[in-house]
Amino acid sequence: MKDQRIRELLKKRLPLCLKTQNFPVLTVPDIPEKQLMNMTKKLSVREDIISMCDTSLFGKGKNGIAFTEKAVYFKDTLSGVKSCHFTENWTAGESDVFDVLGITPSNTFFDCFALTDLINELAAIAAQNSEEPLLPEEQPAPAPAVTAESEEATVKKDDDDDDDDVSFLDLLDIALDVTEDPSR
Repeated sequence: MKDQRIRELLKKRLPLCLKTQNFPVLTVPDIPEKQLMNMTKKLSVREDIISMCDTSLFGKGKNGIAFTEKAVYFKDTLSGVKSCHFTENWTAGESDVFDVLGITPSNTFFDCFALTDLINELAAIAAQNSEEPLLPEEQPAPAPAVTAESEEATVKKDDDDDDDDVSFLDLLDIALDVTEDPSR
């Protein structure tokens, strides 16, 4: 593990982000393998989970929150999976879990303000890790030169991009999430 500080911080602070103690916070290596596999699959986690809180009804790893060294993943009963990369999608002091992960202050399980503070600290640690010099074999390739044509193409692409549009598939996905049988 790159940074033991992330593991220690999660073990100490994630339980304080819960409104109820009905769902335990689990940290590696104390996460049952089946629950870890289910949470990884259901939340589409791409890295190794360090700590998690499974809020699914029978503890099968279908809903909850999971933390890795690089990101946080969240899925609630009636919503899709949301994730946030600490150094790319989170701005400490400006971002909050409501805007980024869709966790509302009325959420039954999580304290939005405590969770926002925790992610601010994790983002600070991740930023420190990303500023550390890379080993020679890990040096990134140089960025391609920007030409007038490539800059113009980027501007045209950005003009056409409208992030506020909701597609039919987005609406269908929401409808399916809302109608999902909670007993499964």
